[in-house]
This record gives sequence, C-alpha cells and structure tokens, in this order.
Amino acid sequence: MLQKPLAEILRPTTIESYVGQEHLMGEGGILRNAIEQDTLHSMILWGPPGVGKTTLALLMAELTGSDFYMLSAISSGVKDIRDVFEKARNSEKKSILFIDEIHRFSKAQQDSLLGAVERGVVTLIGATTENPSFEVIAPLLSRCQVYILKNLELKDLETILETARLWLEKELKCKIEITEKEALLRVSGGDARKLINAIELVGMMSKPVEGVITVTNQVVLKIIQKNLAIYDKKGENHYDIISAFIKSIRGSDPNAAVYWMARMLVAGEDPLFIARRMIVLASEDIGNANPNALLLANSCFQAVHQIGMPEARIVLSQTAVYLASSPKSNASYMAIDDAFAWVEKTGDLPVPLHLRNAPTQLMKDIGYHEGYKYAHKFENNFVELDYLPQSISGKKFYEPQDNPRENELRNYLKKCWKDKYKYVILLLISLFSMTFAWTQDFHYSQFYASPINMNPALTGVFDGIFRLGINQKTQWLSVTKPFVTVSGIFDLPVYKNNSRRELLGLGLNFSSDQAGDSKFRSLQVNISASYVRGLDRRNKHKLGIGFYAGIAQRSINYAELFFDEQFQNGLFDPNNPITEMYGMDNFVYFDWGAGSFWSYSPNKTNSFSLGYSAGHLSRANQTLYENKAQLSIKHLVFFSSKFNVSNHLQLQPMAFAAFQGTFKEICFGSNIEYFVRKNSYSTQISLGGGLFYRWNDALMVVGMVEWKNIRIGVSYDINVSSFVTATNVRGGFEFSLIYIYKKSTLGRMGKEPCPFDIM
Repeated sequence: MLQKPLAEILRPTTIESYVGQEHLMGEGGILRNAIEQDTLHSMILWGPPGVGKTTLALLMAELTGSDFYMLSAISSGVKDIRDVFEKARNSEKKSILFIDEIHRFSKAQQDSLLGAVERGVVTLIGATTENPSFEVIAPLLSRCQVYILKNLELKDLETILETARLWLEKELKCKIEITEKEALLRVSGGDARKLINAIELVGMMSKPVEGVITVTNQVVLKIIQKNLAIYDKKGENHYDIISAFIKSIRGSDPNAAVYWMARMLVAGEDPLFIARRMIVLASEDIGNANPNALLLANSCFQAVHQIGMPEARIVLSQTAVYLASSPKSNASYMAIDDAFAWVEKTGDLPVPLHLRNAPTQLMKDIGYHEGYKYAHKFENNFVELDYLPQSISGKKFYEPQDNPRENELRNYLKKCWKDKYKYVILLLISLFSMTFAWTQDFHYSQFYASPINMNPALTGVFDGIFRLGINQKTQWLSVTKPFVTVSGIFDLPVYKNNSRRELLGLGLNFSSDQAGDSKFRSLQVNISASYVRGLDRRNKHKLGIGFYAGIAQRSINYAELFFDEQFQNGLFDPNNPITEMYGMDNFVYFDWGAGSFWSYSPNKTNSFSLGYSAGHLSRANQTLYENKAQLSIKHLVFFSSKFNVSNHLQLQPMAFAAFQGTFKEICFGSNIEYFVRKNSYSTQISLGGGLFYRWNDALMVVGMVEWKNIRIGVSYDINVSSFVTATNVRGGFEFSLIYIYKKSTLGRMGKEPCPFDIM
C-alpha cells in the first residue's frame, strides 16, 4: 500500500509536467512567465474542483524558492493568519500564503489580509470555486489578479490517467490494462484528484490474472461501489444539479425546483450559493415581467445569511417556488448583451453635447449642456429628446416581451416615443381573446333565443327552431368600424318518445363575423346533437347532454389594423391613426365541444335550468402575427328561469359566465314579459323587456315580442367600461328573428305533445 495518496505523489514538480490550463501555463502563458521571471503577485485562482489550483500554488512556491504556507478557510482563523505573517516577516525568503476556499472567509478574516498583502509581507494565492466578485471583498480583490481555471479537457484527463497507470504498474509490479475508460472518467467528474484516487483504488483492490490487472467499466463500478447519480457538491454533479435547478425555475416548474434544491441542501451545499444563483435568475429570466422577483431573491439572500440552516431551507423554498411561478422575460438580459455588442461594434461614440455636464463657463460657451430639457418641467414628466449618440439614434435595445407587466411598459414607451423606437402596442392580446371566443361574445337575444350557442345539449328542446340573427356592435377593439355578425340556426327533435321520456335532437348552426378596422373575419359551421331524458314520470326533472362539431375559419388583415391613438394618451383622432403594415393571417381548424344541463319544471309555466358546456376541445393551433398559440378551452356555466308573477306577467331571471384563458365574461339580469292569452292553454301575443349587466362592460336594454310562431328579440349595449372615452359611449345592437316551425296546439294542460319545451 502506498504511504501517501497517489494524487499527492503525482503532483507535478516542473512546468512541463503540469497538465491543463494552457492559457495560463502554456508557452507564453501569464503565470508561466511570472514563474520563470520570478515576478509572482497576489492572485485569486477561480475554477471548479480538481483542475489544479492547489497544485499550481505549490508549483509556483517550489519553482520560485518561496516559503509556502497553506491555510484552509474552513478550519483557520485570524490567529492562524497572524502566525503566518509573523513567520513571513522573520524569513529571508519570499513567502506565499495559499488559502483554499477563500470564499468561506468572513469579511473580518479577509480584512485581516489587506495590510500584509499591501506591504508585500506575503504573496497571497486564494483558491475558490465561487465567483470572487461575490465572495471576496472589494479591497482585497483590488489587490489581487483573478485567474480563471478551466475544466480539464479529455486529453488532459487521459494524460493524468496514463501517468497514474504507469506509476501503479511500477509500484504493484504488474501490468495494468485499461480497456474501458468511461466509468473512470464519469466517477471523476472532470476532477483530476478523483480520477487518480479512482484508478489507485481499482489498482489496489484488483487481483492480477496472469500478471495483468484488466480495468473495465464493470470492474470500476463494482469496486468503487458508488451510485453515479449521488450528488457530489465538489464534483461535476454539483454543476449538473444547480443547472437542473435553474432550468426548472426558468421552465416554471416549482415542483422540480424544490426537488433539486432539496438534493443540494441534503448534500451539504452552501445555502448562500443557492440564494445567490436565484438573485441572478430573478433578473436574467424574470426581469420586468415581475420586478418583485429580484426584491424577494435579494431578501432571501439576506435572510439566509442571517438565520442559517436548517431554517434557511424554508426561505429558500419560498423564493424558489415564487420565482418558478412568476411570468418569465429575458428582455433586460438581451438588452444589455445587445448593448455590449453595439459598444464593441461602434466603439466610443461621442456623448451628445446637450447631455454633457457643464461645470465651467468654458464648457457652457462651447455648447455643453445647451439644448438639454429637464423632463420634470414638462407634462407627464417627459419631453422628447435624443439621448443616444447621433449615429445610432433610434436604435432599440430593450424589447418588452408579451406579459402583463411588460405590456404596461410597452404602452408607456409607445406613448412617450411614438414611432421613434417602433414599440408596437400588443392589441393582439385582445385579438386573441376575440378569436378565442365562439364567433362573437354573447348578447342578450342570443342568450335568450339561441341557447345552443351556449350549450349543444339544448339542441331540439324547443320543438324545432329556425333562427336568423343580425348583430352590429361597435366595441373598443374596433373604434372606427362596427362589429357585424350574421348567424342562423336550424334545430329540431328527430326522435321523441313520451312514454320513455326521451328526446334526440339535431341542429345546424352557422355564423359569420366581420369585426372592425382589422377586418377580422370568421365563418363557423357546426352540427350539434343532443340526448335529453326525463328523470321522473311527470318530466319535472330533465337531464341532457350534447355535442357539437364543425369547421371554423379565421382571418385578420394587419395591413388595415389601426392601433388607435387613444390607447396611448387618452385621445382619438380618426384622421391620424397609427398604423402598422403587416400581412393577412388566415387559418382553418376543426372545432368541437360538449355540454350538459339539468332542468326542473314544477309546472308548464315555471322552470329552472342549470347548464355547463366546454368548447374548443380540439385545442387547435393558430398563428397570429408570427405568434403561435393553442386555442384555449372555453368553459361556460349558465342559469335560466321563468316563473309567473300573475296569470299575465312572468319574470325571467338569467345569468351566465364564460371563462377562456385570461378572457372572462359574466352577464346577469332579468326580463319581465306580459302575456295576452287567447285562452287558458295558449298565448295570442306577448310583449316584454329587460335589463342585463355584462360585468365591467355594458348595460343591455332588451325587448321582445312573440306572435303565433314568430318571436322577435332586440338588444342594445350601453358601454359602461373603461373604454367609454375611446368609443364615445357607442354600444352594440342586435336583432333576432325566430320562427318555431312546428309548434303544436295544446288541447288541455297536462297533455302536452312534447314534454321537453323547457325554456
């Protein structure tokens, strides 16, 4: 058995035998020159474990004939440092103080090094695996040169492995054949020390066969008995797992982020290292999409520093979950990288005269500061002025990304700079909401007279309806041109069985839109089917299910889309719209949905219904303005009822709520309808009206009249939303004409031919 570890025996004693770090120790390398010319200076060696930091420090001391003092930041204190300084002052040789893991020294310990390093009592060589910009105090860092040591390359590891093999052959007096290297290299994780220790262990534990030790992957794994997936905070897996942690947060997966964090903490990772990485991520991957992320990450670092483990794990977990759950943007990161590239490309461009400071009269006389306008003296604390050098005026580095926070920033910048930096207002978000809805949002008369738009399970329950609806609406998305819809529905019960209390319905629904300035157009044709069954003998309780399926076509013409001025500054000038020139997007997709309802009808004149439907179950992929999106599922819940106040008067309270991604619509209100009865069984004519409220949008005033088989409904939306200024309080008008083509005459109550006339 060797008296010392093989890694210690094989430490190089000459420059030529040092493996790796060619940029520092190769021909012409800065540290090689310093050794050869005996001009060593204080330095910080920054790099991963096992790449030669300690070996390099020992080699520099050996080749320059210096006294070498080695301290570990884990076990040494200020007293140990002072002892070294005292020995160095009493020595006639130069003294090198090597501090391993210097990043673990406290601020006070690092402060104690300053005087001796400044006076040259010792040449300090610090080794760290962490970024010294964060871990080493600025005064000490300014007195040291930082050198980055790179991971060893494959050829370097193979050279070290061959050196160790030859030494072991000589020591063990037998031949060693390495037929497979993969397991040894994986065990080492790029760490030269671990690689040497691994081959030493394999060599010592293997029995020669006919004077030969054969090293294979299987032999290595069996002897080392180490699960390669185990976290090693000093090996390659250290970097793999922190990489998995960061990518999990970037990918918005808090579950994976917490798992990888637990792996690191259980293995003894420094919690401040994790907290520090989250600070960087908060700016790089979240940025202005959620500015609070950086504040929380920084507070996390301070809290972890103050309380330590094990309680720090709670703070770390809270922060990781918050960062993973935040919207993401790398716009600021991209902006500074783009700016760096332009600085390298354009060099030192002169600062415009009006931006230069003018502390002297001479500077004022030659034009410094002249023309500068103090923003706070102007309305809204903004005045248009050139702040970039003239040669790159208008160059945009920061491009806000598509999230609520940065869309606010985009709107503000567009308002300030108009077209100078070409910030485009993302009305496309709203356009997506428009295309995500069924052909249009629901209006009163659609809700009242065309329920299969809401729920395909209601197909045929009216004993057959043909409906033609025309809807004209001016809304905030289409300020200058209206939103026009034409739709038609034909549906009927194709099978009814009163004794079995069931019904099958089929329907055909078509709808066509043309919306506003962008000439958004849609055409949708659906076939619907339903099955309804009475749950009791008198059909008081009914349950229905239904489906629809069809083809939808959408198009939008960006060349005619007006990005209206009122969205930037609260004004609207139809003679001077802001336009962006893009082409037309056109796409076709298959669509389908499903619904169900429950109804309770205590008698012929009163009923209560609840229903739910889900649309766009095909989750079609759409492309608008070079942005790909998957059509979100639309969920809709409705309630409708009618009950008699008197023999001639009926109330009809109704409500529905639709949700689709960030889009939502909530509407509620009531009709009141007066009946002129022909006899006790049937109505000659009815007249009615009502008032409905669509949440944060509009009041809907409605009216209806029914005569024989014809029913007419009208509604008008009165805009009460925040876009009143933009739309000049213009709302939407809708007209619906309904013909109930097969309405049976009642002979007497209780003998209805269709027990499913529930609405």
